[in-house]
Amino acid sequence: MTLTRGQFAHLLPHRGAMCLLDRVVSWDADGIVCASNSHHCADHPLLAHGQLLALAGIEYSAQAMALHGAL
Repeated sequence: MTLTRGQFAHLLPHRGAMCLLDRVVSWDADGIVCASNSHHCADHPLLAHGQLLALAGIEYSAQAMALHGAL
């Protein structure tokens, strides 16, 4: 079952632009697959000097882990 941001955003502590995930493609007890296009946004909250640093991947991962735990 695919979930949209509107269906899961209430499960994450971040709101607005800091909710980085767009959808959950699938999940089960062992894992979660999420998708996002937010890394293309010109107003991305984690941009530094016009670039999204690799460290932003940690935040994407943390949100996926938190969402997996909540689901």
